[in-house]
Amino acid sequence: MKKMQSLLCVSCVLLMFVFFTFSRSFGEGPIDQKKTLRIGMIFSITGVFSGALKDVADAAKPMADVINQRGGITIKGEKYLIEIVTADDQSSPPGAIAAFNKLLQDQIKFIIPPFFIPNVLAIVPIMKEAKIVSMKPYLTVREIVHPDLPYSFASSTYFYNTPVSYDYLKRHYPKVKRVAMVSPDDPGGAAFRALANKEIQENGLELVFDERFRIGSEDYYPILTKALEKKPDAIDLVLSIEPWSAGIINQSRELGFKGPIFSSTAMVGDINLVNGMIDPRYAYDIFHAEPDPLSPKMPAIVKEFRVAVQQKTGKAIISPTVAAFDAVYVLCQGIEKAQSFDVDKVTKALEGMKSVETVHGKGRMAGEDFFRINHVVRRPIALSGIADGKVWCEFTNRD
Repeated sequence: MKKMQSLLCVSCVLLMFVFFTFSRSFGEGPIDQKKTLRIGMIFSITGVFSGALKDVADAAKPMADVINQRGGITIKGEKYLIEIVTADDQSSPPGAIAAFNKLLQDQIKFIIPPFFIPNVLAIVPIMKEAKIVSMKPYLTVREIVHPDLPYSFASSTYFYNTPVSYDYLKRHYPKVKRVAMVSPDDPGGAAFRALANKEIQENGLELVFDERFRIGSEDYYPILTKALEKKPDAIDLVLSIEPWSAGIINQSRELGFKGPIFSSTAMVGDINLVNGMIDPRYAYDIFHAEPDPLSPKMPAIVKEFRVAVQQKTGKAIISPTVAAFDAVYVLCQGIEKAQSFDVDKVTKALEGMKSVETVHGKGRMAGEDFFRINHVVRRPIALSGIADGKVWCEFTNRD
């Protein structure tokens, strides 16, 4: 009996040792302890925008992996790994509200909101009430970032792209004098059209046509026929996504238009995908104010991200994926600078960031000029386009 009791004691000691070892490695023990910060991300996994944005949600794990491989974030000497929790806005404002509420129930305090403006506007009031820090990936307008929204930030905005686009147009297409605007009937598009109109006037150009097509359209012949009757030298899409861009490029070329076609903000997508969707005969004189994510000119962290996405999903990265990653990257820097997960401390830290690393290189927190509050990152601006069927990319000296 004593021998059995001794064996039981030895077994208990061994079990306690195993439990203690594993708990220190994976639980609450002080050795190699790993804690987690969860960041919510709302994107269109289903619905009309899912074709352009589902790849973003698929890349959520690689986004976290790249930051974690670089050490995650350190708060008061403790290492935290990043976990990105995705929620589907179903390409609609009601869906965005449901997605936000899901993340709120999961007690997530930091969120990357939807790309498309109507979906963000639907959740802006409840994000403010819940004191959620949000970091919008591009497509940022004044209704999303302004002084009455103390916890709302953006990793970039297209407001800074328009002058760069028209600089490029003027330098490379000096014969262009007449511009037609063919853009989507999007609530956020008015501000971008106003900026384009301003640049047209300041560059001594003439706006000869300005009409909007219904979102979801595939037949652009009627609006393009009207536009081409005005004999424009260039077509500005202002704000677009890949299917709209490709459709307008193909159909306008079919109608005989040979001039440059560009988006003065961005095509809200990937120039490589646009190139693959257009007739090779029409793959010339196309550009927008966003980089080619596959370009060797992109910073090292984008190259790391490119490999991580390829390994995890088997797909190449696209511009919206890189933009979403940029928002996570900037947000993590703000949290680490605050040395706290308190939303007020993080907000103050983000506001004070005079230097921040981005997927375009070194940037800074700004925004007072357009948004009356320094809650938007200004970063180097790149352009990419299509010439002779090939994609090109260049960075400018402007932020």
